[in-house]
Amino acid sequence: MISYEPLFNTLNEKGIVISALREHGVHPTTIASINSNESIKLEKIDKICNILAVPIERVVTIILDNQR
Repeated sequence: MISYEPLFNTLNEKGIVISALREHGVHPTTIASINSNESIKLEKIDKICNILAVPIERVVTIILDNQR
């Protein structure tokens, strides 16, 4: 399972709301997918990492099936 909890924590630490990512070219559909905890392409995660200047572990984490 994909979790964007690290992204929300990162945004909170930086004082940014997720919708502000649209100003940097993140499509509203991508933001909606993140809000619904749905998967997005790795290229989009890379873009978010670069926008926020953080490594991938500050954006997404994978929760293994046996950890639920």
